[in-house]
Amino acid sequence: MRILYLAPRIPFPALDREHVRPYHEVRFLSLRHDVDMVAFGGNGSEWDARRLMRRFCPRVQILPPPIRAVEPGSARHLLAGQPLSVRLYQSRDLMERLEALQQTRRYDLVFIYGTAMAPYGRAFPDTAKILDMVEVSSFRWRQHGEQQGILASAVFRREAARLRGLESQSAKDFQRVILASDTEADVLRGLCQGSRRIVSLKTPAPPHAPLLRRPAGVPTILLAAHMDYLPNQDAAKAFVDDVFPAIRARHPDAILRIAGRNPGPVVRALASVPGVYLDDRVRDLRELYGNCWVSVVPHRVSRGVRNELLEAMTLGVPVVASAEAFVGADAIAGTDLVVAENPADMATRILRLFDNQTERDHLGFRARRAMLNNYSHWSIALRLEEIVEAAHREQLMPA
Repeated sequence: MRILYLAPRIPFPALDREHVRPYHEVRFLSLRHDVDMVAFGGNGSEWDARRLMRRFCPRVQILPPPIRAVEPGSARHLLAGQPLSVRLYQSRDLMERLEALQQTRRYDLVFIYGTAMAPYGRAFPDTAKILDMVEVSSFRWRQHGEQQGILASAVFRREAARLRGLESQSAKDFQRVILASDTEADVLRGLCQGSRRIVSLKTPAPPHAPLLRRPAGVPTILLAAHMDYLPNQDAAKAFVDDVFPAIRARHPDAILRIAGRNPGPVVRALASVPGVYLDDRVRDLRELYGNCWVSVVPHRVSRGVRNELLEAMTLGVPVVASAEAFVGADAIAGTDLVVAENPADMATRILRLFDNQTERDHLGFRARRAMLNNYSHWSIALRLEEIVEAAHREQLMPA
């Protein structure tokens, strides 16, 4: 088949956790199909990205991203009818380019990554389309709204309502809508009663080798995430406020390393707390993973599968996660990782691991084994091929 893959960002660097899923989707699709890629760039590495993606795609087009800053609470956004994420990626140039591609290339299938890019499916009215939604974003916005003040909560609820409308419409317009876990797929099925087009596809485990771990001389906790993402900022602040003080009370020399790019003022302020260090320029996290005693994923919003959780487990690092962060992960709580029900429980379980190096080693081994067994690249590639074939057949069938 001739397939067009459309993404909001070029998936480069390939090992960056937010790029793992789209990068491997393109790689898997190219095994049997002729794949073209169109994506926005803007991170300064377009030349390297094009050279990498040309290994899988004979045609790669990288467009400059739309220059548009939209504040969720601004009057312009409140009066607009589209979700914030959709407005961020609106581009007349891209829409015209897609319409031209459809006329010249005649694609058999269009694969769109991310809910924000779903409106571009209108450029291909008679072509089979797949949308990788990854997660039900409307629920995430609603959950965040429940944690905000009155005014901010209203803004978040409005955004959640707009996203819910887009998600429901996408289940009608696309031959298949993909979610990153069965849990997320069930949520969307609840919103779109009777839809048989909603399926799940796991995110492949990052292709990391196991680490030769050299734990630091003092108890060290690693919280690794992109700090320009609201759920990650919320998780870091909640951990420092509600969990870390209890750990420092037992281990005054304990260290928390927050590793992530583009931290905002809230996260930067955490570095002033005794024992908290911010690493915002680390390119390769494997050294930090190799030195830490425990990796934590303390998120308070239960949407999607946390890529940082998969990354730490793939590297064989003992993981302590919140119950919300564990949602959707194909692993066994208590065997492959530790799942805490609340901040006090998380502190207790981390302290327990601090006191038992053998248990930390066993937990890291079982974590990596679970990733290799449950997130195998070839099993996910075969599942993706089944989804593509089903979407194409459905488009060919008469109404």
